[in-house]
Order: sequence, then C-alpha cells, then structure tokens
Amino acid sequence: MKRMLFLTTELPYPLDNGGKIRTYNMIKGLSGEYNIDVVCFSELEDNTNSIKELKEICNNVYVFKKLYTNSKSKSKLIRNVLSSTIKNIPFIVGKFSDNGYREKVEMLLGENNYNCILVDHLQVAQFVPEKYLLQAVLSQHNCEYLILKRMAQESSNYLKKVYVEYESRKLEKYEKKMCSQFKKVVLLSEEDKKFLIGKEYNGENSFILPISVEMNFKKKNINSEKKNILFLGTMSWLPNEQGVLWFLENVWHHIKNYGYKLYIVGKNPSDSIKKFEDSNVVITGYVDDINEYIELCDFSIVPLFIGGGMRVKILECMAKNMPIISTTIGAEGIEAVDDNNILIADTVDEFINKIKKIQDENIYNKIRQSATKLIEEKYSISAVNNQLINILSE
Repeated sequence: MKRMLFLTTELPYPLDNGGKIRTYNMIKGLSGEYNIDVVCFSELEDNTNSIKELKEICNNVYVFKKLYTNSKSKSKLIRNVLSSTIKNIPFIVGKFSDNGYREKVEMLLGENNYNCILVDHLQVAQFVPEKYLLQAVLSQHNCEYLILKRMAQESSNYLKKVYVEYESRKLEKYEKKMCSQFKKVVLLSEEDKKFLIGKEYNGENSFILPISVEMNFKKKNINSEKKNILFLGTMSWLPNEQGVLWFLENVWHHIKNYGYKLYIVGKNPSDSIKKFEDSNVVITGYVDDINEYIELCDFSIVPLFIGGGMRVKILECMAKNMPIISTTIGAEGIEAVDDNNILIADTVDEFINKIKKIQDENIYNKIRQSATKLIEEKYSISAVNNQLINILSE
C-alpha cells in the first residue's frame, strides 16, 4: 500500500468542530489507499483516547502540545502578535510555529519514502522543506485572508480594523505564494478560488473538492410547532461569536416572546454571549453528543457575516434532516438553493420572515428532504473521497 505523510493543525478527534470533521473524514476516505502518518498539535496533556480512535484509520499519530486558541491566554496572544509582527509573518501562521513539529516532519521525510505529503491547513505549510513541495498537496479549509478582510470591514473599532487590515494584506501575500509553490492545491469552492487567483497565483494547480460528511444519523423527532432553534459551532471562532451576537442583539427580541427557545451549542462561549443566557436562551458550552440537540431542536440558524470556505455544520445538519436558515456568506460554497434546500436571510426582517415561513409544515418538510438529497448526491464521504483519490493519484 502507498504511504502518506499527513500534516494538520489540531488532533482531528473528537469530532467537535467543523475543521476536525473535514480532516477526519479526509483521512478516513484515504485510509483504504494509503498508510497514513499524522502529525498534529493538541492543547490537551492527555490525548490517549483520541489517538487510539484515530489509529483505527491511520498508521502513526504524532502529537505536539501547543496552546493555539487565542481566547485561552491573553499573554500568549500578545506574544504571538508581537512575534509575528517582528518576523513579518502572518499571525495565524506564526502562532503555530514549533521546532518540535518541524524536526519530526524532517525526520519522517528522511526515514520514509512517502508517495504523497498532504498538508491540511495553510498554517502547517511552513513545516514542509522546500525540496519536498513538488510532491506535496495543500488542502485549504478556507481562503484564509478573506476571513480577515471581511472581519476588518465589519469592525467598528478603529485600531482593531487597522491591525486586521494589515494582517489581511500580509496573509494574502503569504497564502498566494504558498499556493503557487505546492504541486497541487485543493480548495473548497469556486468562491475561494476566485479570491485567490491573481498575478501572484494563477490557480492552474488547483482543484475544487467540497467537504464530505457522514450520513449515519437522521433526525426523527419532528415537532408540530417549530419553536426550538439551534446554533451549532465553536464559539471561540470569531465569525461564530460575531454572528450569534448579531442574532441576539437584532433578531432575538422580535421573536422571543412567541415561545421560541434558542440553544447555543459549542465550546468556549465568551462572556458577551453568556450575558444573554436565561430561561429561553440555553448556552451549553462543549457537549459530547450534538445529536441530542439535533433531536431537541427544530431548525438551525447560521447568521455568519464573516467567513470563507464552507460551513461543515450546515452540511452536517442537512445530512441529519434538520432545515437551515443561513446568511448568504454562511452558505457560501454549498450548492444549496434558497427556498428549495435551504432558507437564506441576510437582514433582520429576512430572518424574522424565514423563521415564520419555516412554521409551515409543507415548507419545513420540503427543505429538510431536499437538503438530505443534496448531501447524498454531492457531499457524502463516498462521493467526495473518490474525487480526492483521483486528484492525488494523477
């Protein structure tokens, strides 16, 4: 069997965020063709159970301890900002810099004859020695600079806006340079490709490959009244926090007195989110099993105004028979059609109207059934991974 070195940011188990789900499903889909060695980071001291689970689908797993979540340590955040500024490298790249990780990659490349190196996330592209780039594939989870560019546009804080714009320009230059150096680049959507192509990167080595999701769970509990609303996502990711706050501050007070209940499910909610918690706003933090909330809730909202790539949680909810109300940016990259297999809302009035619309039983059933069919045809693991294997074997 062929061999692959797979480099990624965080240990892709447990499957508690969209990035991990995409990474895990990619490894799972490739495991029939490759013996895979994984190198990654973790913020935890003990990863025994996660490594054991991951080794069911790969060969070796090498984990390096690193604190990379910005909200967990302000002193670490400040050091990373200063270091990346002095070194003139993008912040999101600099915060993953690690000599141990680099040395392990170089050792593995020296000791093994890999058929392919797959770099999962731009942030770990820095660890591939230049002489190996022509046998390496970069798998992008987002157009990274686009997230910062949109974040700067949305920011009302002048100093933050200036800094994020500066980081966006620095990251754009770095991202396009790295894409041009790899043998192949896997992108999630045509939207990401459009924003990456320019004089620094012509896109000739790029391939579009969407996220794949499991279809092993279907929502069974269908309530006659569609009153329980779900937001699902890691709350330490700024676009998620910003989107939830927008919904709570602008939409929620228009509907909360009509019997609606909002469940915000995801790890690391900020104090800004927690202050809204009451009998009708449930903030769970990290949960072991999201399917409990898929069954409990009636539909999911994705009020994102910053982002890039593709939202795994939309695909996951679609696969599980849960209808989605999303902004245009939230649904970006997904071949979903408004009023067919998703509901699109970009303003306060549009969100209110779509929430009212989904109370209709016929519309509710049409949206969720059409969404599940879309996943089966376009985003199931079997549909996506056959494309990936073909890309890697060419």
